[in-house]
Amino acid sequence: MTFRAPRLEERQVLLLWGAAAGGVLLLGWALPGLARFLPRCPFKELTGLPCLSCGSTRTALALLRGDVGAALQANPLAAVLGTGFVVGGVLAPLWAVLRLPVPDALPAATPGRRAVAVAFLLAAWGWQIARGI
Repeated sequence: MTFRAPRLEERQVLLLWGAAAGGVLLLGWALPGLARFLPRCPFKELTGLPCLSCGSTRTALALLRGDVGAALQANPLAAVLGTGFVVGGVLAPLWAVLRLPVPDALPAATPGRRAVAVAFLLAAWGWQIARGI
């Protein structure tokens, strides 16, 4: 894998990512009050099974409280992705300002990598179903 300096568009995306993550952290205080107004999951209402994102609101609330264990129990996929989004968003502006090297190209989506991704998503959904969330 080769690396190069980030282009202007990539630096802009990094800065936007940082702004979005900062907004999540700054407006996180409003989520507990707004959560009660969110609709129930239509997939779960129709099928009785949780969707892949069921438990994401509980996960976000737990992460905002700093309760990583409860977040992972509610929805491990959302906990990992949400944490990655915020941590990456905090680091992204620094990356853009310092113009640290970025990969020249993303790895190809080979059939094996796709199979691993699908298996991971199915395992996460299986966790949701097994937990009865």
